[in-house]
Amino acid sequence: MSAVTPEIVGRNFEVTPDIREMVESKLGRVEDRLFDDVISVRVMLEVEKYRNICEILIVGKEHDVKSVQESQSSMPDAINSAIDHVKRQAQKNREKIRDHHRHGDVPAEDEERLS
Repeated sequence: MSAVTPEIVGRNFEVTPDIREMVESKLGRVEDRLFDDVISVRVMLEVEKYRNICEILIVGKEHDVKSVQESQSSMPDAINSAIDHVKRQAQKNREKIRDHHRHGDVPAEDEERLS
């Protein structure tokens, strides 16, 4: 996993070592591939009457990503859904940054004159 250890908190839910390991391994892969400078990671797992809720907040140097997902079936489903949502948001932010740094293409006619 990256240098930042996620803070995993359970509300009305005991975070088992298996759940903790699953969250850390999946978030580690996401962080390594999609984030440059992660400052902190917070995962809040909550169980309400018929809902399993996973909230993930990743604070980065350039941008923050937050995802709140719920599942009626199980906590691992809620965790997987939230991590997938974080991946999509991070990829979207990364594309925006990449497109923003593009200053425009040189038209083909100008390229020929420059050669």
